[in-house]
Order: sequence, then C-alpha cells, then structure tokens
Amino acid sequence: MVRRVNYQMFDMPDGRFSVTVTIEPDKTMVRTGFATQAEASAWVEGLRDIMAALGAPVSLAFPEYPGSLPLNEVLAFIRKAPTDAD
Repeated sequence: MVRRVNYQMFDMPDGRFSVTVTIEPDKTMVRTGFATQAEASAWVEGLRDIMAALGAPVSLAFPEYPGSLPLNEVLAFIRKAPTDAD
C-alpha cells in the first residue's frame, strides 16, 4: 500500500530551519538544524528521491504556504485556538 508523505519547513526562533515529515497514517519525524532554507529544501529533494523509489509521493503539507512557516507565529496561533474543552 502506497503511503503519502507530507512535509513542512519551519523557520526556527534561532534563525535555523527544520523540516517536519509525516508518513501516513501516523509516523512523524523532525529534522532540525538546517542553516539555510536552501539547505532544508535540498534535504527535502533527497527525501523525494528516496520516497519516489518506494512509490510514495512527497508533497507540501500546506501548499498555501510554500516557504517556511515561522514557528513562533504557528505556536502562538495554536495556543489561541479554541479546544474541544472550551
């Protein structure tokens, strides 16, 4: 069974970049410490090559945000979001 692979790049507070990868249904990994967004993008391209050999397509988790997401802003948004307990 082919599993989809989604990724998203994050701009970390320390100026470095990270990539979060989810292999459906529920395996998530984080690769941190990229000095530049280009370095993170090159890593994603390597991931695409590996996963293509396995028949698993790799796509951006949030296509409306093709660059990196600022982690601090994402966390602030999550903290403000209503929960089921509200």
